[in-house]
Amino acid sequence: MYAAPFASPRLMERASLPATLTVLVADDDADMRLYVAGCLRGIGATEVVTAADGREALHLARALAPDLLISDVMMPGLDGLALTRALKADAATAAIPVLLISGEVPVSQDETGGFLPKPFNATSLRAEVERLLARPP
Repeated sequence: MYAAPFASPRLMERASLPATLTVLVADDDADMRLYVAGCLRGIGATEVVTAADGREALHLARALAPDLLISDVMMPGLDGLALTRALKADAATAAIPVLLISGEVPVSQDETGGFLPKPFNATSLRAEVERLLARPP
């Protein structure tokens, strides 16, 4: 189980995120979804939507067009890499930045946009989110 992140005022002050930020989080582990969502809210995300698997995430990404997708690599059915490929192959979702997270599989940032190894904390997640959102599409 992951502990809920502490949303310190200093952490939020340093975050250089857009005024409104919608993030889609896909992970088959409910505790990880809650942890990532809490971290994102703690750094100023205005809307966090979660999905329990890659297929649900793909559907939500197409419906919501989030500013960022954070996905676990290892999920049943449609895994994080296949989800990323499906998003990039669709003109409507190709520009959505993707941050993959995993405790087991190292992933090339060239293929996905970003990779954050588990375990991570709110500070490292914030840094990756800011880096991805600062990149031109």
